[in-house]
Amino acid sequence: MALFKKNETKNVSSTKGVKGGYIFVAPTGTTLPTDIKTNLAEAFLNLGFISEDGYTESEETDANELKDMNGDLMDSATTSRVESAKLTLAEIKVQTLKVMYGADNVTDLDGVITVEHNGNKDEAWSIVLELVLKNGRRWRKVVPAAKSSELDDIKLAVSEIAGRQITFKYLVDSNGNTCYDYIESTETNNA
Repeated sequence: MALFKKNETKNVSSTKGVKGGYIFVAPTGTTLPTDIKTNLAEAFLNLGFISEDGYTESEETDANELKDMNGDLMDSATTSRVESAKLTLAEIKVQTLKVMYGADNVTDLDGVITVEHNGNKDEAWSIVLELVLKNGRRWRKVVPAAKSSELDDIKLAVSEIAGRQITFKYLVDSNGNTCYDYIESTETNNA
């Protein structure tokens, strides 16, 4: 494996979604990809556009500081960790609304989508983001299980996207992980 000995601009990049579809969800338990090339299982549905604010992933940790009698820090033990993401889904369609309001609260009959607003949503979803870095490098982000935890205000106006920012809280999988990133390397060969 070759290690870079100097700074490399090819490793500096902004991020875009893959043209034609870049955020997909499926019920938890759906077979998840473990690389950047495998086709997604048929159960994954495209959620459509994300607003220009993008996908913001956060990690919040709390730690218990262990100090000696002089007040000097001896250790810092992580006591909790929560990973989450915020994004605004820009398309108003059945699957997007099901993720936001709960699958049982959204129906599409006779050309009319009906959404019932209530607290009856408890689904967890698997999420896959299909991303592109500079020079066409692929990045696939896989969240095995996430729950919609918050919906921000919706502003209905001609100058605004008719979408709501949603917050997903990532859940821990059977391996103790909340997310997997698969990124095409610039440092090793594709052997």
